[in-house]
Amino acid sequence: MTMTITAATARITRQLPEAELSLDTALLASARLMETMLLARQGEGVETFTGQAALLRLARSQRSLLESQNDMIRVHRELLRTGREVKAIDDETGSCPNQASLGDAAPMRRSA
Repeated sequence: MTMTITAATARITRQLPEAELSLDTALLASARLMETMLLARQGEGVETFTGQAALLRLARSQRSLLESQNDMIRVHRELLRTGREVKAIDDETGSCPNQASLGDAAPMRRSA
């Protein structure tokens, strides 16, 4: 199944922010889970450091989500470059990730 550049651009424009936001949603959910796990082990009769292995695994998964966000920024930048090459898009200033290092990347504006 082939697709026109215009159709592909429209789909990517709609789907990319959705993919970016899903990573934020997953990170927020895991942060809420971390909070609940820490609060639960403060309960009466629960030994200190109960669930430590699970907390470590959760922290590792959060790090993976953050690394995935960096990869998504790279995807966004590459799609922007490709879109410009095929003259499918005319980027609005400030709507895409800037060239800052990924550790200091400015937040992207997201449309509703």
